[in-house]
Amino acid sequence: MVTARTVLALFSISLGVCLPTVIIEGPKNAFALLHSDAAFNCTVSLPWNIIIWILDGNPILTVVKEGPVITNPQFGHENYTTGSTFTSELTISPVTMQSKMTVTCSIQTDGSREAFLFVQVGGKLSFAKEISSVEQNRVFTIVCEAEGWNPAPDILWEKNDTNMDSKMYSTTVHQSSDNLYNTFSTLNLTLSVSAEIMCLANIKALPQPRTTALFITVKPTAARNQSWLIIAIVVPIAVAILLIILIVVIVICLKRRKRYETRYQNELRKRLPKTPHEMSTDGKEIYGVDNIGMSIGSENDYQFSPSLTSPYWIDMRSRETCSNNLETPAAPAGHYGVQERTQSKPMNIPSSPRKIRHVTVV
Repeated sequence: MVTARTVLALFSISLGVCLPTVIIEGPKNAFALLHSDAAFNCTVSLPWNIIIWILDGNPILTVVKEGPVITNPQFGHENYTTGSTFTSELTISPVTMQSKMTVTCSIQTDGSREAFLFVQVGGKLSFAKEISSVEQNRVFTIVCEAEGWNPAPDILWEKNDTNMDSKMYSTTVHQSSDNLYNTFSTLNLTLSVSAEIMCLANIKALPQPRTTALFITVKPTAARNQSWLIIAIVVPIAVAILLIILIVVIVICLKRRKRYETRYQNELRKRLPKTPHEMSTDGKEIYGVDNIGMSIGSENDYQFSPSLTSPYWIDMRSRETCSNNLETPAAPAGHYGVQERTQSKPMNIPSSPRKIRHVTVV
């Protein structure tokens, strides 16, 4: 069957040399996605006899009035006839990256028309980070990523279905090792009310741009949260400063108190020197310390124990000091060491200067 149709086609070509058939509209450039179908149309005038499709100089399909002569299942054909024209449609299914080629529609009476097939790759489109809400009148950033495209897509932004100014975003393109492109578009935006933000990526092979969208809710500015943040920062610092000042004041006060006590003890030592006093009748010196706590009074205010007036008692008490068994007779509690006057002979007390001393025998 194929051989018969081929012979018929060649015969028709030889007959069509004298016919006035012309190409009214030749095929146009086509952009097809990888693994999709591509179609080319060629419209000729009536009467026509034969149309030949050629890819990169190689005939791949012949159309005659009896039908198309197909030699490769990758190629298909459809035709459309009007009152004065005939349209032949060549389909290539599916296209691959190696399908980039020149497509030619040829007739014998009017030459040929050429077009080009471009195979493109549509990759993924997404946001680098999902954003659901932002603060009112705050600048924020949205990044849209288009990965695995060929060629690199054009990126556009829309807010509530309205195109945004290209000055509001910037786009960068990186080529990968497999001849695909990754595109990153960064949008800087400020919202006063909630809005839908859409990122669009487009190449010529796509009938419609690919899109991804976010609905962003606007929240009031958290001024109260800022106040709490300021308080949370300032209060601990102030407390720390006050604590340091309090510690310094306490240390200074302790040092001053210690210095004052040391000075007071030194003054007390200076005012209380040990001086010898003659208290015995036999010429022996007895050392004692001035009792500042006793006041000066009249001679009648002081009474002595009978034992203190006796020279024998003084001599015996001095002997007992050698055996470390000194015992002082207890004074009545009601007089706090002041003894009642007896008829024994009192001790001779110098009249000038008049100073009362409390003597402890050692």
